[in-house]
Amino acid sequence: MNTPTFTITSTLERERSSGVISRDDIAAVSLLVEMAGRDGAAEPDRLALLGMCLAMRTVRDGHTCVDFNRIGEWAAGLELRGAEPASWPATITPWTTALAAADRLVGPPGSRRPFILDGARLYLGRSYDEEAEIARIVRERAAGRRLQILLGGPGTGKTTKVARDLVASFSSLPAGAPRPRLALAAPTGKAAARMSEVLRKRCQDAGASADVLAAVTAEPARTVHKLLGYNPSRHHRYHYHAGNPLPYDLVIVDEASMLSSALMHRLLSAVHPDAQVRLVGDPDQLASVDAGTVLGDLAMFGSGAHRGSPLHAAIETLTTIHRAESPEIIELAAAIRDGDPDQAFDVLAGGSGSVAWVDPAHRSQLDAVVAEVVGHAESLRKAARRGEAADVLTTKSQLQVLCGHRDGAMGVAAWNSRVERQLMLAPGEPWYVGRPLMITRNSRALGLANGDVGVVVPQGRRMDALFGLPDDVQRVPVTRLEHVATVHALTIHKSQGSEYDHAVIVLPEQPSRIVTRELLYTGVTRARAKVTVVGPREVIKAAITTPIRRATGLAERLA
Repeated sequence: MNTPTFTITSTLERERSSGVISRDDIAAVSLLVEMAGRDGAAEPDRLALLGMCLAMRTVRDGHTCVDFNRIGEWAAGLELRGAEPASWPATITPWTTALAAADRLVGPPGSRRPFILDGARLYLGRSYDEEAEIARIVRERAAGRRLQILLGGPGTGKTTKVARDLVASFSSLPAGAPRPRLALAAPTGKAAARMSEVLRKRCQDAGASADVLAAVTAEPARTVHKLLGYNPSRHHRYHYHAGNPLPYDLVIVDEASMLSSALMHRLLSAVHPDAQVRLVGDPDQLASVDAGTVLGDLAMFGSGAHRGSPLHAAIETLTTIHRAESPEIIELAAAIRDGDPDQAFDVLAGGSGSVAWVDPAHRSQLDAVVAEVVGHAESLRKAARRGEAADVLTTKSQLQVLCGHRDGAMGVAAWNSRVERQLMLAPGEPWYVGRPLMITRNSRALGLANGDVGVVVPQGRRMDALFGLPDDVQRVPVTRLEHVATVHALTIHKSQGSEYDHAVIVLPEQPSRIVTRELLYTGVTRARAKVTVVGPREVIKAAITTPIRRATGLAERLA
């Protein structure tokens, strides 16, 4: 007698072999089918099995659900290996009929089933619950005026507005009145450190008194995970939750576009019902690497025909750009954001020094970029030898290579190897002076988070790594570092929350579904003074005309 796994694998062999679904998807669905079969349920038909396996896949692709209204568009965007899968029904009815028939596994909203079918969308039960709860909490908070959402691109003054609002609010309190407890958070350690630094400066610019500045900066910004007391070794991984809410009166989260649906759900559930929440971010940037586009869905709702709703009133979008040092970068970012490749190429071709475009087919131009990157690496090594911490970290932020891919001739690994070869390093010497590195796994013992960037410097007979900001440096012996990677080049995803004087954006040699409008926009907006885009015309055009289309139901659910 065939096992469920064997049966489903053979039934869906074409989709598995072409990469539409994985062995893990099949194994998970097989286990659920087997459990339902013990209660006498018949095995679902092929289309229902495929739909459930696709729902298992959604988490890897950043979707919260399978949207059968767009199943053809979604399937067309897959990068397949070998033969393409057999054609799928292009209409909703065959899918929903097959899934509804598997009623021991698939149920309507409100039921306790592994999969939830809500109209044309199929969710994992957990994903449906998270999305529905986010919508409920957001609506309730907006109705009670306990939610503010501040949107805007780079240079629009989001942090300045937050600082001015805080200074005005804290300064207007009666003498002797207790000040609200304030929590500052961001998705990554790097973004949190930058949030603390910039907010302090903006509060000073806004004329904050010493006591108001002390109140605003009483606690440093933390990652959202740290704010929630995340500890994977505990039975309850998050210390703060709906039953044990955060002890703050105001929670401000920067770079909120990077929050996944699951983490946003955790955060909103943990905020005290009487506390204020303020979400700040750029909805046009890359979303979380995990499932969901919560800030983008909120922005979509805010731009829709809901002007009379409390949630619409809670959303403020800043559009005036105040940065004056690099108007061409701003113009390029706007063209990318608007999906206008012709305008983008006009800016790239006519750049006056702050914007440059290099087609890698022109070898001499590419070699010039490599030489500039290697020159920066040599400057960083010299600064590291001098040992002045602020100088080292300032030099590090002057230039950064940001790649769309990890692998391939134009990927992160190749660029790191290219630079290290030209630095003439001793063979097998990983801890060299001036090595830029990134933490790749959280270290609670060292107080370092995944994504933190440092530079190796000499310290007597040993070597240390410097982390943090020029005016707030942390020094760690390299012998205590375990999970690190060299970052002469890093991915655009890993650069979120950072800024560099010169960002070198390196795209792959062929169009890729990973290289999207949001990815290119995020890379370009990391640059303060200069951006160089390295990539063929067709790859740049494909990126600008390919927005991320994640399947979620949040925007509609909010309405």
